[in-house]
Amino acid sequence: MITRMRDGASIHEYGVKMIGHIEKLVKLYLVIPHELSTDIILLSLPSSFDNFVVNFNMNKLEATLEELVNMLVNYETTMKKEKYVFLVGSSSRSKKGPKKKEKKRSAPMKIKPNKKPRPTKLNQSEHVCFHCNKPGH
Repeated sequence: MITRMRDGASIHEYGVKMIGHIEKLVKLYLVIPHELSTDIILLSLPSSFDNFVVNFNMNKLEATLEELVNMLVNYETTMKKEKYVFLVGSSSRSKKGPKKKEKKRSAPMKIKPNKKPRPTKLNQSEHVCFHCNKPGH
């Protein structure tokens, strides 16, 4: 039973088909352990589901075959949404309205600060202390 899912095919249809194959084997008195049937489904997925497979195995999730198919369907819909967001967000310019003539930008001008030089020493005898209100220290 070597069946691989084609890239772009519906994961729901494929999952139902694989569950049907496993149930046919049970009817023929060939009992497959649950972990093996889960691994058969996960290993037959295309490379676009690699992140899901790694996450599923790393977290040691336990799920029935139907729950596994539902998780895969949810993952597929999130992948499609992310792909759609990337396609929509990839355009940097709006296509609506008349085109405006762009101005050529020259090198940015450097702004020179207008700082006055600080006096090196102030006469401290004229200043009043903020703390004690006494002049000259």
